[in-house]
Amino acid sequence: MQRRRLRVSSLSLMRWLLSCAIGAIALGALMAVHVFSFSTVRSLSDAFKFPEQCEIGCRRWGGELRWAQELAPPKLSKLPTSTQKLGGAKEVSQFKKLWKPPSRRDFVPCVEPTSSYLPRSESRGYLLVYANGGLNQMRAGICDMVAVARLINATLVVPRLDKNSFWQDSSNFSDVFDEEHFIHSLSSDVKIIKKLPKELKGTTKAIMQFRSWSGVEYYQDEISRLWDDYLVILAAKSDSRLANNKLPSDIQKLRCRAFYKALRFAPQIEALGKLLVERMRSYGPYIALHLRYEKDMLAFSGCTYGLSPAEADELARIRENISYWKVKDIDPQEQRTKGYCPLTPKEVGIFLSSLGYPSNTPVYVAAGEIYGGDSHMAELEARFPILMSKTQCGSSRAADCHPSVDHKYTIDQKQVNQGDEVLYHT
Repeated sequence: MQRRRLRVSSLSLMRWLLSCAIGAIALGALMAVHVFSFSTVRSLSDAFKFPEQCEIGCRRWGGELRWAQELAPPKLSKLPTSTQKLGGAKEVSQFKKLWKPPSRRDFVPCVEPTSSYLPRSESRGYLLVYANGGLNQMRAGICDMVAVARLINATLVVPRLDKNSFWQDSSNFSDVFDEEHFIHSLSSDVKIIKKLPKELKGTTKAIMQFRSWSGVEYYQDEISRLWDDYLVILAAKSDSRLANNKLPSDIQKLRCRAFYKALRFAPQIEALGKLLVERMRSYGPYIALHLRYEKDMLAFSGCTYGLSPAEADELARIRENISYWKVKDIDPQEQRTKGYCPLTPKEVGIFLSSLGYPSNTPVYVAAGEIYGGDSHMAELEARFPILMSKTQCGSSRAADCHPSVDHKYTIDQKQVNQGDEVLYHT
């Protein structure tokens, strides 16, 4: 009996020792995996190095890939918010990162032509362009048409800006852009003239809507054939007419030269822009915010989240009555789910606060009239009271560049203003 008890005791002891050993092995394996993962990331970071040369693609790789940085999410919770004080040096450093210019990631400007770029060829005819869309769409479209004129050996007539769009803007090219600079800065690439010669005004034109996102072959093979029968080609639209990818390097660079160098704003607009920047900087670093929350944007996209039924109905009527907007029946919820809708002003305020920007951050609203006006801007302004626009800061008096204080909020928005977390700075 005593021998059996000893055997049972020994067996229990062995089982206990075996369990401990298995536990130790498992713990060791977990630690090894963790250490291996961290050391692997570091070794990969050390292993992948790139040459310092910059090829025509124009990205210079200097240094190492920061795998650990790319994999680690930003710790936004540690950034100072409007209700926190910047106490320690670490918090101050993290706060300064909010205003640090983003990394260029070793990209360099790619506008200068290559050594194989040829002088412009003799013109075969004239290209008229009716730009369409908003200002940014027209700028991009004009740059496409500069490249197209080069591809089909055309003389480009200074483009006509869209005067029939939702905005009903009557501005001419020379009202917005520096026309002389545009013509002369591209003189080595494309011949540009201000107006079509008088003797050709009554001539028959080939009116074209160039196929969207077309490559070089489409223009050189199909469109160039039109010169056999016409002296003037009229491009009825300019947006998205040229592919963004797989273009010859020099054509892509020509588009960049047109966009970043040739399309300079008219002197009076440049002067006003500098004035706005100076007045905003008098408040310190500021955020320039384009909400994309104008009436036409919401009507075109069918985005109605956060709007009243009456506002949603108004947008639907606008969309129905504009003939050149092809899509009429839009599911607002589906649009938002797919990410096709802008954030509401309220959501933008929450987003900026979550990034760590304090409530005394000046915000310049760079957009047209916000749909719904004060009723939709109230909650953004409650979070960021120093909210200004070109209407205020573009005044002839610098003293007029200050936040509005006479907004009339509804009852719901007043409740937001009284929240404990809302901090005002006037």
